[in-house]
Amino acid sequence: MPTGKQGRSYGGPCDCVVPPPYIKEGTQQDIRIQPDESAAIELRILHFSDLHLGVETHGRVDPSTGLHTRVRDFVRSLGFLCSVAIEEAVDLVLFTGDLYKNCDPTPTHQREFATQVRALQRAGIPLLMIVGNHDLPAAFGKATSLDIFATLEVEGTLVVRTPEMMTVPTASGPLQVAGLPWPSRHNLRAHENYKDLSQEETTRTIEQICTAQIEEFACLRKPEFPAILAGHLAAGAATFSGSERSALIGSDPTFLTGVLANPAFDYVALGHVHRFQDLNPTAPPPVVYAGSIERVDFSEENEEKGFCLVEIAREAGGWKSSYEFVPTPARRFVTITVDAASHHDPTAAVVAAIGEATITDAVVRLQYTVARDANPVDAAALHTALSSAHWVAGIHPQVAAEARERRAAVTGELDLADALDRYIANNPGLADHRDKLQACALELEQARLSGDRESSG
Repeated sequence: MPTGKQGRSYGGPCDCVVPPPYIKEGTQQDIRIQPDESAAIELRILHFSDLHLGVETHGRVDPSTGLHTRVRDFVRSLGFLCSVAIEEAVDLVLFTGDLYKNCDPTPTHQREFATQVRALQRAGIPLLMIVGNHDLPAAFGKATSLDIFATLEVEGTLVVRTPEMMTVPTASGPLQVAGLPWPSRHNLRAHENYKDLSQEETTRTIEQICTAQIEEFACLRKPEFPAILAGHLAAGAATFSGSERSALIGSDPTFLTGVLANPAFDYVALGHVHRFQDLNPTAPPPVVYAGSIERVDFSEENEEKGFCLVEIAREAGGWKSSYEFVPTPARRFVTITVDAASHHDPTAAVVAAIGEATITDAVVRLQYTVARDANPVDAAALHTALSSAHWVAGIHPQVAAEARERRAAVTGELDLADALDRYIANNPGLADHRDKLQACALELEQARLSGDRESSG
């Protein structure tokens, strides 16, 4: 496994960044595990994020199940994740936000997720979930998509919807978790002191509040137990995919890696960015976006999807963490780009390119270019060649732009011979008559000169 890196309360403003807490102090004791209360020697966590269950683009309804094929893709990757958690006997499954595609999941999507949670329950593995931006309703006071688990007090399941430092009992000993859900600007503006702030001022205020909250969490950490920071946040140094790029243009609060990589924590688990990455690879603690477990669209075509298996082990003087990225069986997305503009048989060229690509069970889009005067492409032949794909997201033909030759300029400063050469160069159809045209021009030039001399005599 690759080696990773390794107070007082901030009250008022922090409490208004996120909705009122649904998990009260002591709720973590609902996890009915009776561990040895002495510090663990080694503790294992499965960290995953950004499930977005309910995305139904690029697929169809499976008549045998009634489920959209893309929903089945997400459930398959989630099921694989849960089976690994059970096989590896992890001490905690940690989810860092964005459970569904929005805050109003359908009963079917809720059922599919609950089925997997039940498998973890039966194995005695606790699940801790951080509320993400897709889990939050737009209006202040409404329930998040995760609240149902806290309201029903689902055994072994914790939901963090307000900044909170908790100690989670596990089979290998206590784990301290500093939970930081998505900081909602709607909830901040519901507070009298912040309702008149501009969008930019609101963003900066949230960043200051959350930065102070992380520092407060660090002060509360007890050195005898391992501790992690878990949040759904946008880090300024992160490499974004597609749907989360809004943070790059300043609309979302963003945080410096130096703020997140607080040495009080042994591992920093993040959600919100769909690309797996460690923002602090050369020093402790690791600051890790686990990424999403299934591709959402073509912006994630070349990204590996999966989750992280994390180990936190006791070392002399403290704790050290390491992690391993585990790929999921995510649906492949494939883009085929073909330049058939120079081929006399563009259909054959495009079909050949499709045959060279690995498209079986993939979501595929085809882009090809043909010459303006090319023979028509056989659409039926293309669909036949693409028949092994799971879904054809689109076939996009383009006509190659005609190359425009630069025309030689004919100016008044040129003599007749040079001017005629440039005129012929601009009209290729006259090239075969160059010599005859030049001779005629010379005769005309000489006749003009003779006439000029006679007139002047």
